[in-house]
Amino acid sequence: MEIEGREFGAVAGHEAVKQTFLSAMTSGRFHHGWLLKGPRGVGKARLALQMAIRLLGGGQDTVFRTGAEDPVARLLAAGSHPDFRMIRQPEDDKGKKKAEIPVESVRELAQFFSLRPALGGRRVAIIDALDELNRFGANALLKPLEEPPPGAVLILLSHGERAVLPTVMSRCRVLSVATLPEREMREALAEAGAPASRVEDLMRLAPGRPGRALAFQGADVETAEKAVRAALRSINRLEGSALHAALTAAGKSDAALGVSLDILRRSVVRRASSEADPVLAGEFAAAALDLGRLEAEAFELHMDRAQTLAMAFGRIARLGAAAGGG
Repeated sequence: MEIEGREFGAVAGHEAVKQTFLSAMTSGRFHHGWLLKGPRGVGKARLALQMAIRLLGGGQDTVFRTGAEDPVARLLAAGSHPDFRMIRQPEDDKGKKKAEIPVESVRELAQFFSLRPALGGRRVAIIDALDELNRFGANALLKPLEEPPPGAVLILLSHGERAVLPTVMSRCRVLSVATLPEREMREALAEAGAPASRVEDLMRLAPGRPGRALAFQGADVETAEKAVRAALRSINRLEGSALHAALTAAGKSDAALGVSLDILRRSVVRRASSEADPVLAGEFAAAALDLGRLEAEAFELHMDRAQTLAMAFGRIARLGAAAGGG
């Protein structure tokens, strides 16, 4: 699976994760399975690539900012490193990501890890992400995790939108990759070349998630943001015009739908955290999980954008109270 050059470079923040990994590398007791858990867009894939570069002999040991010009990074980007595999959703003939990672891609890891490393002491594979595996793919992970050959390292990413099998999690070193604080978020956006005039807007649209924020750019996104906030404010007054405007705006692009769903989900999360009634708090928390799953399925299955947002508003309306503007 192709890796874009922009996926290399400095990893802002996540110092505890970096230090845990580097300490393990120098300890002589390096674990064969690693699980990076965190929301979409916080930098898990970039972290995983920097880890892989070091495991394969590239980069600088203590600095997670290896760029695409590094010899190992060049091989990874070209898909020509014999000791590395990146497993992601493949694309169809129209360039759209398919709904799932094929189970065959996971099963092939057993053969990949059975071979001796060609250029060093390790073979490394990244699965981005477990959320895109069906149950057969998830079960296929057990063999390389239960019977790892010497030098095999498997780095798994999870967005938390689907449960990770306990048997998978128990065989991995689990690292939580949290959203970034404001200063590090600014650093990440600057590193990615975000226009200075848009930084404040991007930070508001996707707090602490630079990858997510960078996807939320364009006039259609700004229109969708305003429309969905207006619809949220009027949800209890049943103003059809505001909802119609939000659905129309979200239908313009994947980014417009993404920002709309993200605003709805974050509004429900805030309501869950501030609700004094534990029963209601649990209902809002469950709704937030439902909205996260709906978003993942919408893009995986190429669902109608306006209909998807209508389903999200319907889920909020069933709670019997507005979650508040995002």
